Amino acid sequence: MLGVELTGTELRLIELQGGAGEAAPVVTAVGVERLTPAAMLAPEAQLAARAEALRRCVLSSGAKTRRIALAVPQTAVLSAIVPFEVGLSEEALELRVTLEAEHHLSTSFDAVALDFERLGPRGDGRDDVLLVACRKEVVAEQRSLAEAAGLEAVVVDVEGYALGRALGAARAQRAREERVMALFLLGAWALQLFVYRGARLLYARSDAVGYGEDAMLSEAALAAYLEGAPAQAERALTSFYGAHPTLVLEEVAVAGAGAALPGLMAALEGRLGRPCWITDPFLRMALGPSVDASLLAAQAPGLMVACGLALRGCAG
Repeated sequence: MLGVELTGTELRLIELQGGAGEAAPVVTAVGVERLTPAAMLAPEAQLAARAEALRRCVLSSGAKTRRIALAVPQTAVLSAIVPFEVGLSEEALELRVTLEAEHHLSTSFDAVALDFERLGPRGDGRDDVLLVACRKEVVAEQRSLAEAAGLEAVVVDVEGYALGRALGAARAQRAREERVMALFLLGAWALQLFVYRGARLLYARSDAVGYGEDAMLSEAALAAYLEGAPAQAERALTSFYGAHPTLVLEEVAVAGAGAALPGLMAALEGRLGRPCWITDPFLRMALGPSVDASLLAAQAPGLMVACGLALRGCAG
């Protein structure tokens, strides 16, 4: 399965094969392709440009499969965890979920794509069910991109859930523990905070960073990023604690291209006053013959979303 993430300026691709049962999947292809910023393109040219970039990336990476998983941004979805009685059939649960979603949505139900997932028992005789709603046009954009590139989008996931899946791979030795973890996704344009209990997403927040790719290009911009991003991370955690005052974070992980900037981790740990670790979901995976291990390790924090999408495909 191909996991494909598009940021504002990059397309990132991971191909995983296998992974049935307890076996770890094999990384068979990795690709990163530069994108022309959307602001520089006419709206009607954006799809064609991204589809062409996706075709180039698939070709240059050597990926063989044409079945891909894509993600919509966390900010594009509404989600809720709702309890339902135990024992409902899939048909009955789908009807109940539809009725519940209609009650909560502020937009026309016909304009929304709805999905749900059983999360398991909650201890009071009921099951928690995750409801996720996204505008159909956002999902259609992802499918249109795949189709224009000559590929098949078999999964359209949500960014935060893909990240949680990759985070589980990065810490597989403790995957069954119900620990409360924070994951900072440090991008060129945004800093995002995701908080999980085990595999369950509890909280998500996104803030513009404002330094863009200049942080990678000049010493002055890098210095501004190293000061601004940790300060924004601290504010994001403060906001989380305000929303969940009884929760205690046990670990803080860092992902995204910004995690590799020199001096970033030291600045972040100094600002937060606690140790943090950089994610690498590929540590326990086998690598195909065409995959450069050292290059993959260097890129790993920025490939978390793509990896989580490919893992979703491997899991079916």
